[in-house]
Amino acid sequence: MRNNIFKITGLTFAIALLSYVLITYFDELNKADEFNQFLSDAATISEIHNLNSANFKDLLDFSEVSRERFENNVNNIRTNSQEAYQLLNSSNTRYTSKEKQLLEIAVNSWLEGIELFEVSIITLIDNPNSINIEESIAQSIIDLSIGDEAYSEFLFLLRQNASIDGTFLPNFYQIEYIGIEDNSYQFADLLVDKAKRSTGGLFLQKNLAVAGTEFVPMPIAFTEDNVAVLLDEPAALQVVISNEGNIDSYDIVVLILVTDEFGETVYESQNKISSIGPKESKIFLTDPINIEKGIQHEWFIKIEEIEDEEELTDNLLSVYGFIPPES
Repeated sequence: MRNNIFKITGLTFAIALLSYVLITYFDELNKADEFNQFLSDAATISEIHNLNSANFKDLLDFSEVSRERFENNVNNIRTNSQEAYQLLNSSNTRYTSKEKQLLEIAVNSWLEGIELFEVSIITLIDNPNSINIEESIAQSIIDLSIGDEAYSEFLFLLRQNASIDGTFLPNFYQIEYIGIEDNSYQFADLLVDKAKRSTGGLFLQKNLAVAGTEFVPMPIAFTEDNVAVLLDEPAALQVVISNEGNIDSYDIVVLILVTDEFGETVYESQNKISSIGPKESKIFLTDPINIEKGIQHEWFIKIEEIEDEEELTDNLLSVYGFIPPES
C-alpha cells in the first residue's frame, strides 16, 4: 500500500515537473519570439529615422529650397515618422522591456517634434511677422532632442545586454535630429533668422489668380451649362484678380479676348494693374461691347505669368454668354 502511495506521489511529482519544464520552455520560446520580433521592428524603425534625420538636417539648411519642395520634404518626413510610430505601437504589443520603453519615448518625441516643427515653419512662411513663433519652434527642438537622447540610451542598453547575453543584433543606426541642445530658444531664433534669409524662395510664394467675374448688367439667367443669358444691350465684364501668394506683385498684365462660336475675335484688350498686396484683390471693368444675338460668345481672361510664379492653372478663366435671338 505504502509503495503504491510512493509511486503515485512520484508520478504526480514527475508530471508536475514535466509540466513546469514544458511551460517554462514554451514561455521562454514565446518571449524569444517576441524579442526577435521587437528587434526586427526596431531595426526597421532605426532605418526609417536614420533617413528621416538626414533629410531633416538638409531641411534646416533653407538655402536652395522652394516652398513647394520644402512642404513636400517635411510632409515626407512626418509621414515616415507616423509609419514608424504605427509600427512600434501596433505590433507585438505584449512585449515589454526597458529598451522598448526608451524606443517608445524616442519615436513619440520625434513624431511630436516633427509635427510641431512643420506647423510652426509653415505658419512662419505664411506670416513672417508671427508673434512668439520662436517658442513653438523651440518646443519642437526640445521634443526632437528628447527623442535623440532616449534613442541613444535605447541603443546603449540594447548593445550592452546583447553583449552580456551573446545576442546577435541586426543593424542599428546612430541617429540624431538635433542632438542635445542646451538652448533650444536660441537655436529657434537662429532657425527663424536663417529661414527668413533663405535665397531659394521659401517665403516668396507668388500666385496670382482670376478669382471671379460678373457680367454688367446682370444676366437674365444661366443655362444648365452655366452660360449667361444676357440682356439685349452692350455687356461689360467685371473681373476680380487676387494675389493668393504672400508677397506683393507689381505690373500685372491681364488680357481679355472675346470671340464668337466661330472663333472670330469680337473684342480684345490688355489691362494693367500696378500692384496687388498679399491676399488682396483688385477689380476692373472691361469696355461694354455689342455682341450678335443668338450666338454664344466666350470671354477669355488670362493673367500674364509673373517671374517665379509656381501655380499657373488659376491664371486662366473662360466665361460664356449670349443674347437670345428673340430679344
